[in-house]
Amino acid sequence: MKLSEFTFDYPEELVAQAPLSERDQSRLLVCNGASTKDSTFSQVADEMRAVFSVSEDTPVLLIVNDSKVFPARVRIRRESGARGEVFVLSTQQEKDIPCLLRPLKKLRVGEILLSESSSQPVFKVTSLEPPLVDNISQRPLFELLDSSGEMPLPPYIVRDPSKLPDPSLTALDKLRYQTVYARELGSAAAPTAGLHFTPSVLETCASKNIVMAGVTLHVGLGTFQPVTAADVNAHQMHSELCSIPASTMQKIIRHSECGWPIVFVGTTAFRTVESVLLTALSVPLSEACEARRQRLGHLLKSGELPHEVLLGAADRWISTDLFIRPRDVNFVYQPVCGEGIITNFHQPESTLVMLIASLLGYGRWRELYSHAIASRYRLFSYGDSSLLVFSGVQ
Repeated sequence: MKLSEFTFDYPEELVAQAPLSERDQSRLLVCNGASTKDSTFSQVADEMRAVFSVSEDTPVLLIVNDSKVFPARVRIRRESGARGEVFVLSTQQEKDIPCLLRPLKKLRVGEILLSESSSQPVFKVTSLEPPLVDNISQRPLFELLDSSGEMPLPPYIVRDPSKLPDPSLTALDKLRYQTVYARELGSAAAPTAGLHFTPSVLETCASKNIVMAGVTLHVGLGTFQPVTAADVNAHQMHSELCSIPASTMQKIIRHSECGWPIVFVGTTAFRTVESVLLTALSVPLSEACEARRQRLGHLLKSGELPHEVLLGAADRWISTDLFIRPRDVNFVYQPVCGEGIITNFHQPESTLVMLIASLLGYGRWRELYSHAIASRYRLFSYGDSSLLVFSGVQ
């Protein structure tokens, strides 16, 4: 399909620039087949029970991405007084740290960069191609980022102090651009579908036999990488590291074999489970393997897959570049497991929108987004949420 088939118009004022005062007061658009319902995220537990028509005797598995975002953006000042920033891409080392640099063209190897907030030396440029820096702050990198870094908000959220001089927003972002269940440090962008959950909502879910289990996918900046190819099949999907703990894999096996609902919180949780299961059975992450993928799903649900094979794939890190997009306007993606997804409203022409269009069907995705925009749902990372039942399970 063509990239232009995944565009849509929306008023700029619908792009959420800040979170609501309460996480769970976001709106929730529930889509089940041809049915569409406007709700509130605080009611998500009841809405999940309703869309799958199951009593509280039947457990629902809620799979979340527990990756934790680090405050990757450090505003710096050069010795000349010029301002810029270091956007850290990894916290795994103190030397030759991969990053993005601004202004890249004016910097030089060996240059010392000062923290804009403290005027203390924090980084030394060691390479421009690719951009690398050393941490010279006399503190571990994570401590430096924790004290001087800002959350890596996407470009459509404006946090330039010259345009939005509200220092309280930096502190707010550190609290709210992070899920309440974040555990594994490593993401350069938030798995935003989970931002709506509160301890109260999770307690309600638990009381209604909705069981939460974690997987980890460390979100990279590639999630905001624009698709530029006119034919979406020519797009090179970015790679990200992901893993499923053995305890979560056991729950996936149990729920799949018993026919109990599995709901993913976000596209990253979905891609993690899909990628690990496909890799465990040596099925390439390619749409060309559709028949093998569907066969794998059938075997998982029927209990014919050896548990030791699936559990052998747990607690291991793999790199995934799984790119799910519609083949044509009639295409519907059949996942290996799972019945639904909780997700925000994504940017036009993004790989995330293509994934949702695949799971719902292209026409239904169009209808859903048209309804959301006409009903003035808040869009993108700090925006409202949706609960979508996969078209293939209705």
